[in-house]
Parts: sequence; structure tokens; C-alpha cells
Amino acid sequence: MIKSALLGRDISYTLSPKVHAEIARALNEEMSFDVFDVTVDELSGAVKNLLKTYDCFYITKPYKTDMINFVRELKTDVGVNFVISRGAVGYNTDGMGFISALDKRFTDWRDNVIAVLVLGAGGAAYAVTEALIKSGKKVYILNRTALSAAKLCKKLGAELYLNQPAEMIVNCTSAGLHGEDILNNLCILPEFEYAYDLIYSPEVTPFLRRMKDAGAKVCNGSDMLIFQAIEGDKIAFGITTDTQKIFSMVEPKLADIFKNK
Repeated sequence: MIKSALLGRDISYTLSPKVHAEIARALNEEMSFDVFDVTVDELSGAVKNLLKTYDCFYITKPYKTDMINFVRELKTDVGVNFVISRGAVGYNTDGMGFISALDKRFTDWRDNVIAVLVLGAGGAAYAVTEALIKSGKKVYILNRTALSAAKLCKKLGAELYLNQPAEMIVNCTSAGLHGEDILNNLCILPEFEYAYDLIYSPEVTPFLRRMKDAGAKVCNGSDMLIFQAIEGDKIAFGITTDTQKIFSMVEPKLADIFKNK
């Protein structure tokens, strides 16, 4: 039995326990999964407890970059979203999950996309930007705090967004969870061919609604959530089963869960 958990803040909406339960079932493995919703002041104590009493755990907003300070070995150059407690080894499976989701839903994106605009400069934006650059794409960053955007650009080799042309836009912020319109907030016109929102709410976010109305191909973050979870669980269970094969086994069973969230 693998004892796992999710650590974050204001994450009562999370579907992670159900996602990981389906993955474990598909792999004929056993996993328990708890959720720790903690404040910044509680973070250090929570991490120490998880490292001591859990086999592994996942990290979500807003602590992915903070986790770099808590692990002893880093298997990533960006924020940590998965930790193996033994040895305190930090990984990031978000980038792999994101690219797998693009390949699944936007089958022609690799040929048609030259540049991507990434909204946000948090842990998810780091992982997405790194993955896109490794895929050979130019990446522009736009964030409400310009200093944070500049820091991301300097670390990963992206550029600040100054209205350069791009075929894809990716929302890596949490704006939209409560009906916010990130395009309006950042004064962006919906002139892109592809739009991806990391938010996996079954309700279409204002961002995706406006992009779809403008003719873009759109997708929310549900596939990425499943793919990144599969990558982490493969590490936890020590297996090498093909990720796409596992996805095909669990996605149909999770479809109703995402729909009825």
C-alpha cells in the first residue's frame, strides 16, 4: 500500500483523490490518498509531517516553487509538484502531463504552433514553459507582476510578451475558477488558434468561452491532471507501463467525475 497525499491551499475542489484511486485500480495497485489544505504558516510543519509519515505526496498551488527549499534532491529545474519522501526527492510531472494533453487534444499543434503565450508566472507556468521550449517552441510570458514574469524568462529562456504573434495561448493562472475573465484582466484579444486552460472545472471558463467564440480550438486541464498524476504514480509504484495506455484505461471512468464535479 502506497500512502500518498496532496498539499496545497484553498483546494477543497480537488479531484485528485478520485483520479489517483482510478489510476491505482487500473494498475492493480493499492494507494491511500489524503488532502492537506494548509496556510503559508502551516506549510513547513505539513511538509515535515508528509516526509515523515507518507511514501510520497503531490504539491499544487501555490507551493510548487516553495517545495524546492524542502527537498534534498531535485529531478527538475522548475517547481516541484511530486515528492518521494524517502530521500526527499523532488520531481515535476506537470510538463510531461501538459505535453501529453496537447498531443491528445490538439493533434496538429506541433506542426502548426511556432510561438505560445503563457499567462502567469507561478509553478505551473514554469513547468509549462520549460516543456514548450524543450518541444522547440518560442514562449512569451505575461503576468500581472512584471518582475515575476521577468524572473521566469531569465531562468528558462522565454521572452516578455509585447504583443508578438503567437498561435497558442495557455492560462497557467487560477483566474477563472470564480468566473474571472483573464483575457479582459490582462487586456488580450482572443486572436489565437489554440487555447489551453489548466483549470479543469467542468464549467467552461470565461477564457475558454471567449477563445472558442473567436474560433480557437480549446481544451481545459482535466487531461493534464490525469497525465501528470499517472507520471507521478508510475514513479511511486516503480512501474514503466506506457502512460497513454494507462490514460486510455482511466479517462473513460473519470469522464463523469469531471463532468459532474
